[in-house]
Amino acid sequence: MPTVLLVVNALGIALVVGGALSAYLWWVRRKQLEVSGGIRALAGMRWREFSRFVIEALHAQGFEASRIEPAADSGQQADLLLSRGEQTWLLSCKQSANYRISAAQVAELAIAVRDSGAAGGILATLGRIEPQARERSQGIELIDGATLWPLVDPLLPPSLHQHLAQQALARTKRALVGAWLAALLFGGALALALTDSSPRPAPPGPAMTSTPSPAPAPPPAARAPAPAATPKAALPPAPMLSEDEQRRQVMEVVSALPGIERAVWSTRSTLLVYVSAQDDDQRVARICKALERFDELRAARLHLQPPPGSASAVRFVQCQLF
Repeated sequence: MPTVLLVVNALGIALVVGGALSAYLWWVRRKQLEVSGGIRALAGMRWREFSRFVIEALHAQGFEASRIEPAADSGQQADLLLSRGEQTWLLSCKQSANYRISAAQVAELAIAVRDSGAAGGILATLGRIEPQARERSQGIELIDGATLWPLVDPLLPPSLHQHLAQQALARTKRALVGAWLAALLFGGALALALTDSSPRPAPPGPAMTSTPSPAPAPPPAARAPAPAATPKAALPPAPMLSEDEQRRQVMEVVSALPGIERAVWSTRSTLLVYVSAQDDDQRVARICKALERFDELRAARLHLQPPPGSASAVRFVQCQLF
């Protein structure tokens, strides 16, 4: 097979494979990344804040919060009481994204529903529901993370939606680069394999002479050695962190600091930090140190939000000037 035809075949295969991978990554995987990132964001909230989102999501089904916490002496295996019309429902929220709801937990909530005279029960989790729990639901409505996310998604602030979309887009772009490199390598390898397996022309037959006895047939042509497989191109070195990855890393580092509840970028230049303890300069210095690791973020402004009920005022701090 001529070299030009080999290149054309390799590029054709790479276009088909790369196009299919790109369509999957852009239309399927990118959405999956946004959902998984949203579930992680919900799992990082305070439980009371998360439960309010669940109750608001259930408003469309006619549910309202009846009492934030059931009475301690009622023996109810539930976190919240809901009402729909004249009926009372029990709601149990399991916030962890790694949580697994078992058949035993479903049975406990079913007993609580029966003992309290409630009309029904709802068991919601950001994690998953085991198959046996679904088979033995006993009339309890089960909501896992994949079902809960579409209900809560419209209630989240636009800034969080934008952050999740940017994270998913950055990861998808990196995956697209890897997909096209793999498609090019696969196309080249398959084109070479097809070249090796293509039929070769038959050797010429014996020459006819004027003498009665046929002339001896010429020896068969020696088979040309198969072309050596071209070595695979080395993968490019890992790229440096993008600005979105830097921002995500800063949020993770700051959120793990003592006395910090969580951190999120409220704007491109402002890091909103929810403080869970008394504010002090040492904590601010640790936050600034996390920002100063990156040239693009070292001049970001800090918005220090004191805990609810605290007498401390909101602070705005500039770690470094431009």
